[in-house]
Amino acid sequence: MSTKATVITDFEDKQVHVIGLGSYGTGRAVARALSARGAHVTVSDIKPAAALAPEIAALKDTGVTIQTEVDAYRGIEQADLIVPSPGVPLDIPPLLRARARGISVVSDIEVAFWIAPCPIVAVTGTKGKTTTTALIGDLLRDAGKNALVGGNIGRPLIALAEKAQPEHILVAEVSSFQLEATDRFRPRVAVLLNLFPDHLDRHPTVDAYRDAKAKVFANQTAEDTAIINRDDPEAWRLKDLTRARVMPYSSARVAPEGADLAEGWLRVSGEPICPAEAIQLPGPHNLGNVLAALGAASAAGASLKRATETVSRFQGLEHRLETVAEIRGVTFVNDSQATTPEAAIAALHSFDRHIVLIAGGRAKVSDFSLLAGAVSRRRASLIVLGEAAETIAAAGEAAGLRDVARASDLGEAVRIAFDRAQAGDLVLLSPACASFDMFQNMAARGRAFKQAVQQLVTEKGDS
Repeated sequence: MSTKATVITDFEDKQVHVIGLGSYGTGRAVARALSARGAHVTVSDIKPAAALAPEIAALKDTGVTIQTEVDAYRGIEQADLIVPSPGVPLDIPPLLRARARGISVVSDIEVAFWIAPCPIVAVTGTKGKTTTTALIGDLLRDAGKNALVGGNIGRPLIALAEKAQPEHILVAEVSSFQLEATDRFRPRVAVLLNLFPDHLDRHPTVDAYRDAKAKVFANQTAEDTAIINRDDPEAWRLKDLTRARVMPYSSARVAPEGADLAEGWLRVSGEPICPAEAIQLPGPHNLGNVLAALGAASAAGASLKRATETVSRFQGLEHRLETVAEIRGVTFVNDSQATTPEAAIAALHSFDRHIVLIAGGRAKVSDFSLLAGAVSRRRASLIVLGEAAETIAAAGEAAGLRDVARASDLGEAVRIAFDRAQAGDLVLLSPACASFDMFQNMAARGRAFKQAVQQLVTEKGDS
């Protein structure tokens, strides 16, 4: 049985080994924060130094030692603490050897919790995390709270924790990758939005993925609050794993002790907060996200008197059901963040017109039958691309889709979609897959989609 990691609050002269200088900046943020606190920090990355030039330059003059390629992991067994970036699997040999020697291996959010002088609101789930996290931040700020928002949305949580004061509230999107390497992480408010199979290219089983998500509740006490989706059976099952006060949210049933929808009003603890018609975000799933955000803001001590104004102003985020342009009556929507079949299905249900769906990329799951069935029932058109193209196409054809188009790249997919669409239709990029077969990340994929659409705008002279 593993033991709890030793909490370090004084990093002076501690040997810290950080793994990964990824594009999202987590490794850099950890290295910078702990070096500033007096630690001797080494960062290892197996990529060539030339491929990491911007990341290495960002650590110039910090005193951090950087090891790449064959030098990566050198001296890791002498570390007092190892902090792998979220994209680094925990079963790589250097980490297994270090754990066998009793060295603590924890994620960046664990270290952020150690040094944060203020409460943390943590948001997790398979889909909806970024939208919900951002909205919680807006609700808190509009209520006069000093909220700092980050995690997997913007700045890493450790960068926020390093700058925070006791009067702040840190609001963070946290992933299963981060949670699985926590030991004492204890958010004052933990939000679980939903649970669908995801990241099975990293987690060996669905149960392992669920267990990683459940760690958001592991250290909560009766002084804390767990916000859980009552309408998602898999998420609701985890209510028994927390000692915190459970605050359900539901758009389908009355939840007087939580957040719910009644007679057209979003309520918290039975009190009407704002009309449902104030929500500007498309799709029924976003109703649940707003309810979760209202519950979390309330649990964090915010007044919801200005919530209607906040919700009505909130337009959503880039790459999340983002309207890009309209060309000759055809609307183009960027939902690049939809990296699972369930997320793409939610996107399909967000619009009431004919959809031309662009899907594909690197599969995170093996079964696309539910997505294919949703496409068939919506009588949507389907264009596939990327490594999973033929798997998705086969699922579509098995579901009765007669004409599944293949595209060699995203630009071609946009052109095929426009050719197949009619005025009043919607072209939706909602890939149901990760982006790494063709793009650095989902944001790069979304930007490429928008560039392809803007090229069409230029050619067609219409927007």
